[in-house]
Amino acid sequence: MTLLMTSIACSITTAAAACPVGDPPTASDAPPAAAAATTPSETTPPAGPLAPRNFISSEQLQDRIIALANAAPTRSTVSQIGVSRDGLPIQVVTLGDPDLTRKRPEVLLIGGMDAVNLGSPEQAFTAAMQLVREHPTMLDEVRVHVILCANPDARTMALQAGLPRATNTRRIDHDRDGRIDEDSPEDFNGDGVITLMRRVAPPGSVATHIVDAANPRIVRSANRDKSEVATHQTMLEGRDLDGDGLVGEDPATGVDLDRNFPHRWPEFDLDAGPFPLSEPETIAIAKFVRDHPAIVSALIFGRHDTLAEFPDTKDKDSTNRTPMVYLEADHALYRELSKAWRETTKLEKSNNADLAGSLVLWLANHRGIAAVAANGWTRPDVPAVPEGSPAPATIATGDDEQQAWIDLCYRLYESPGFVEWTRNQHPRFGAVEVGGFMPFLRESPTASQAEVLAKKSAPFLKTLADKLPEINVSEISMTDLGGGLARIGLRITNRGDFPTTTEMGRITGVVPPIVVRVGVAPNDVLAGRAVEKIDRLAAHEARDFEWTVRMPPDGKLSLTVRGAFFDDIVREARPAGEAANATTSTRALSTSSNSTVHTSNSPVSASKEVTP
Repeated sequence: MTLLMTSIACSITTAAAACPVGDPPTASDAPPAAAAATTPSETTPPAGPLAPRNFISSEQLQDRIIALANAAPTRSTVSQIGVSRDGLPIQVVTLGDPDLTRKRPEVLLIGGMDAVNLGSPEQAFTAAMQLVREHPTMLDEVRVHVILCANPDARTMALQAGLPRATNTRRIDHDRDGRIDEDSPEDFNGDGVITLMRRVAPPGSVATHIVDAANPRIVRSANRDKSEVATHQTMLEGRDLDGDGLVGEDPATGVDLDRNFPHRWPEFDLDAGPFPLSEPETIAIAKFVRDHPAIVSALIFGRHDTLAEFPDTKDKDSTNRTPMVYLEADHALYRELSKAWRETTKLEKSNNADLAGSLVLWLANHRGIAAVAANGWTRPDVPAVPEGSPAPATIATGDDEQQAWIDLCYRLYESPGFVEWTRNQHPRFGAVEVGGFMPFLRESPTASQAEVLAKKSAPFLKTLADKLPEINVSEISMTDLGGGLARIGLRITNRGDFPTTTEMGRITGVVPPIVVRVGVAPNDVLAGRAVEKIDRLAAHEARDFEWTVRMPPDGKLSLTVRGAFFDDIVREARPAGEAANATTSTRALSTSSNSTVHTSNSPVSASKEVTP
């Protein structure tokens, strides 16, 4: 049932499904303080109706893609990287220099990996649009790949059914009875919403919850320390259409994309897929990342979060080689990003989800990309009571979190967030009560809240882009040793706040190294290597190289520096007194002694850079 609850009705998975079982209390049994609605404080932004109302569809997100591209018409391209299982397009907007032969550091920005938090596409769109409008010159320096909705099928189904949905539309036999999708949750009492059912556990069955004595709306686990004994059972609202004694255990759900990536793939969970990257959506993303080795950093908006509260764990799996979250050697980098997120957005708390099989961990641990996940949504604070109004009565319950959500239901939201428990006669189980928290209440912001959250989180993309690695190459130093020999030297510096790859990227070896080539025949390199490789340059780290070479007859020698995220840099040593040659490079020239390779407008000294 855990799998089912996660993929079908996430609104009932937290706080013991936030709904009790047993002889449930009716609306008249509820404490008066909770039952009466209170006008929100004038200083509290209106929450608006609960999700999915007022959220745009997968098809309407195409208009956002067009708007984003039109905001930078000369520096944007739109391409399709794949299609969903139901055939909907998965598109990416690339912002930056459209000439892809020119290499730039790249950032991957993704939203809509699921339809649990419906606000994530809005966060991705707002962040990208703010970068385009407020920092347009940054697009000369970096490229940003934006995927607004990576799981369009989930969004379509969630908006149609009115239920949070983490999965695509692959058909799965959840209860392994040889039939597929034969027992989905159902609104059997006809109130227009699928919530929970609760009942007193029949003799001989296992009770799992109790009804809170102080507030019978709350169903929670029994507190053994207080000698409480469970009395009730909870289940999804439905009919048990296949007659196996379970309700809603074989719904029309598929694979959770954020559990289908290779890192810590949960192989025994049906919603993780039959094998890693089994889904058309995940393989499309994986191929895109593979084909773009210049991606240095990634920001994934969704139900995961590694920024508001840094996952400071050094644990590894049973092999003692694979980090459960981030490699310990990279913690300083990710802590700095977490600090930057909190300072930039003022968001210090967030909902989260299990990271096993997630996109962010695959990017970080398999691809060597500095990848972070951002959510930012959590339970809002209960609005302050307007001055002069009587304070509502406080209720000491056995579950403060559920009680806080119930208070919010009646004091903040424009539409009901809690369905009062009502008695019904179930065709299989007899007397039950149906009710509990509304779907989406605790999993997703409303459309109004999502807009506010998107504006808060948007500036972080600029902060991330500012930290990208920045390669500086010195001029060649040369000492004449006589007899046609010379000692030459070069310094390569990373002036950025990011390393050229994470330490995990260096270990996996998937990130192309920086390569330094001496422009003479290998036999003419008498000391040093004709080809040097730099697997990783830390932030602000410099690396010095020195060679003894037999100089060419004309006394000219070149050194070429090549990397995945910058154009080739060529430095030339010439006989004393010879003027620097003009270059045919597409990059600008200057007479400075050093050049920084980060943008197409970076100054370059009396040397040349050649686009490969």
